[in-house]
Amino acid sequence: MNKSRIIKDVLKFKYRQSGNVVFWLKSPNMFSMIQSFLSALDKHDQPASSDNVEVLKKTNKRLLLRINSSIPIEKSFIIKVLTVHLLRLKLKYCWMKYYRYGFAETANLIIARNRGINVPRVYGYGRIYGPFGLINKDMVILEDLAHLTSVDELLRLNRGDDKKCAKILSQTIPVFVSLHKAKCNIVYILSDAIMFSGEDSEQDAFVLDFEYARFYDQPSLEVLMYEAAYFAVSCPDWLAHRIINDWVTKLLDAVGIRDNAGRKKLMERFKYYFHIPYMSHKESVEIY
Repeated sequence: MNKSRIIKDVLKFKYRQSGNVVFWLKSPNMFSMIQSFLSALDKHDQPASSDNVEVLKKTNKRLLLRINSSIPIEKSFIIKVLTVHLLRLKLKYCWMKYYRYGFAETANLIIARNRGINVPRVYGYGRIYGPFGLINKDMVILEDLAHLTSVDELLRLNRGDDKKCAKILSQTIPVFVSLHKAKCNIVYILSDAIMFSGEDSEQDAFVLDFEYARFYDQPSLEVLMYEAAYFAVSCPDWLAHRIINDWVTKLLDAVGIRDNAGRKKLMERFKYYFHIPYMSHKESVEIY
């Protein structure tokens, strides 16, 4: 299905302001929140933290905000803002269409949820246009997962306790199984992109950052080994290799790989991706 249609089927309510702002939203109850957010953005471009807005991360291009809300849908939302600064990038962004960052992530998260992957709910997608109809800002509004903790943080909190670290890694296995069943290459899956509430929480494990995700018609064990290796490399470097190897063994069990020859080949592919010094974005998205 066309990605524009995928977004509009879920985000049914269109909001416009001043001719250069457009949002597609989950509910019309969000209109007042959007007005408040745009007001803060107009005044400060990159707003400082206030009673209603908390700046979580800020770079030249990207802004990650938590905005408090009084509407019944959610008490707070996460808003990801991409700013397109340079004219040549604005022009490129104009013809990218389906690969625009906010647009792509919005559609990919909806597809992922429909395919059974536990991801944050999408509540909105928006754009702010500048002169000549070129996009200045691309925005995604997401469910706030503030009550969850990333795998990376949990591992660091339990440094020195190999048993607990092994258990934390084991809790991520359902995420990788769901990605495999959904025929998804998330492309870049880091240890801070998987979140859960703590011990024994496989059922509420969430995975983030689907900006570059690719979906296929058939599951791929090659993709699974690439994703597992990329994740493992991002884990703290003090984590014992035997813990990583045991985790990959359990992952192969979870996806039903029983024959020794097949397991050996897949472990070799995991080690290849784990030790490869550099892989370009183009190479990463084309793995299948």
